[in-house]
Amino acid sequence: MTVYKLEKLTHLDKFNKCYVNVIAISKNPNDPQLNNVLKTISRQKLSIFDYNCPCSETSHCLNIFIHPETKQYLKSDELDVLFSLLIDAGYTIEYKMTKLVKNKNIICFISKN
Repeated sequence: MTVYKLEKLTHLDKFNKCYVNVIAISKNPNDPQLNNVLKTISRQKLSIFDYNCPCSETSHCLNIFIHPETKQYLKSDELDVLFSLLIDAGYTIEYKMTKLVKNKNIICFISKN
């Protein structure tokens, strides 16, 4: 069983010049059912005060979800769309595991056998 973390992250959309709360997955599952709704983007600095610490294990890329109809970033308030996509693709929401972690940005953990 492989477990993935879904979290809400703030992303600077330089094209539209705004901040967007997107939904990211910890690593790309390379699942044919999700490949059309996942996009890898580079992590943008949110301000001039952000810096990349050499000791940080934060990835320079984000795997974010794309809305299947609008092809825009799937926003954190569109969880109904996200959960429908995941359930249709055969993923299980790991409720007990999610409750163990006390991080307000983590939406949930998911798994697929």
